[in-house]
This record gives sequence, C-alpha cells and structure tokens, in this order.
Amino acid sequence: MDLQKKIEELVGQATATFGIVIKHLETDEEVKINEGHLFQMASCYKVPILATLFREVEARAIDLNTRVRLSLTDRVPGSGILKEFDPGSEVSLKDLATLMIIVSDNVGTDKILELVGVNRTDQYMKSIGLQDTHVNLTCWQLLSLVVNLDPELHSNEQYEEVSLRLFQAKHDKRSIVFTKSIENNVSTPADMAFLLEKIARKELISKKACEQMIDIMKRQHFRDRIPNLLPAGTTVACKSGSVGGVHNDIGIIYLPEEKGTVIVSAFSENNSSQLEAAHMIARVAKTAYDYFVNR
Repeated sequence: MDLQKKIEELVGQATATFGIVIKHLETDEEVKINEGHLFQMASCYKVPILATLFREVEARAIDLNTRVRLSLTDRVPGSGILKEFDPGSEVSLKDLATLMIIVSDNVGTDKILELVGVNRTDQYMKSIGLQDTHVNLTCWQLLSLVVNLDPELHSNEQYEEVSLRLFQAKHDKRSIVFTKSIENNVSTPADMAFLLEKIARKELISKKACEQMIDIMKRQHFRDRIPNLLPAGTTVACKSGSVGGVHNDIGIIYLPEEKGTVIVSAFSENNSSQLEAAHMIARVAKTAYDYFVNR
C-alpha cells in the first residue's frame, strides 16, 4: 500500500477534520489530504513570524542582540513563561524568538510583532508565494476574541479576566477565531508545508537565516505530536498550535541513515480532545517515518 492510502485510511478513523501534507524532499514524493483547506493556524503562525523576523535581521533592520523591556501591560495569557517575569525585565530579541517557538511564548510573540508588524508578516508570506496564508491578529487579540472580550482593551483587569475564561474554557464559538475568514490567522497545510520546505532546503532569506530558524525549532519543548512516536533520538524541528478544538503541528523530520528529510504539515479542527488530535498527528508522522525509512 502506498503512503497516500495509508494516511487516508489513518485519518479516516478520526471524527475531526484533518488536513495533511507530507513531502520527502529527496524524492518529492507527497501525500495530500485537504491540502487547500483553510485552517486556523493557532500557534503555528509563529513560524511565519519567525521567518519575518529573520528577514529583518538579514536586512540589518533588526539586531537580535537588542534587549526589550517587558511591562505589566505586555502580559498575554496562555502559553509561555515571560508573563511570569517581573515588569522591567529585559530580554534579548533572540531569546524572545527562541521562547516564541520552543515554549510557544505569547508575550514573546507579541513583542516581536510590535517590531516586525502584523501587516508586514502577512505581506511577506504573500511575497514568497503563500497566497492562502493570512496573518491578522496578535496573540492578545486572538485570545481576547476567543473568550468574547474586546481586544482593544489591554489592562491588568482584562488580562485576569481573559486568563480566567480561558482556564474555564469559555470559548465563543461564534468568534472570528473559529471561522475561515481571511481576517483571521488562517492558512492551509499546503502553504505551511511550502514554507517549511523553503526553510529545510535553506532557500528562504539566506542559508544562515534558515540554519538559525531550524536550530530554534529543533529545541522545541512541546513534542506530543509529530515527534511523539518517533524513535528516541530522531531529530525534529517543529511547531505546534492549539486553540479550542483546533490542534496542529508542522515540522521537519530528519531521517536516519541518510534516508532523507520529510516535511509534515498537519492541521485539524473539531477535535473532541487535544489528546486525541495529538495522537492522530503522532501516528501520521510515525507512519510516514516508517514508510520512508523501510522502503
């Protein structure tokens, strides 16, 4: 059975909707399922932000050694550790970028977006060919909208209320966050696979920039999806994302014994649980890994 049929049978067991692109870079063999379907990116959109940051670094418009001072109003709920730092703490841009990816830090993400711009991130993705990728919301805006609060208000009181509603899973299913609107942060499995391929082939921005981005993604702490069922020691550069019933992961798998490099772009929506979605994505990655290693 070829890999396309194996993956089709696998995701056919799920009650959620999955979009999958798998590509073996050395042979160009691909699997595509709902590859053009628009999905909420959740924290996977932090890879386009990372790429935009490194474009600015390459152009010498931004220095990664620049230190950024954190304030009380910079706090953003959800994933990350910078929200726990004392106001007045200073963190380098390089550390912000690293934390944005490896622990999906929302404060780090929004501080980087202050510098590179939401619109410029969106425009850069379009300029490299990602026509179905739309970046419009900061983490603060997205999370406020998820719980039906005004994203234009950013106070300590609102931070506490957004945090509480997220903890209680009081999600507004009518929110734009859960729609296919291009005013949302949405993309397709095909677009994100293309972005990862450009990075993996070291064809985006510069070889040095790609190597730096890959190095950060290899240090990912959240490994419950693409890397989870792979043999111990397998090198994976990845970034996951979740919001509501949306659970995604995009990554580059480096196969052993010079078997090549595999891109996996896995998006899903309407999942009954994060655990179920994570296990399905892990099984998809393991199926692809076994196929290309053993053929």
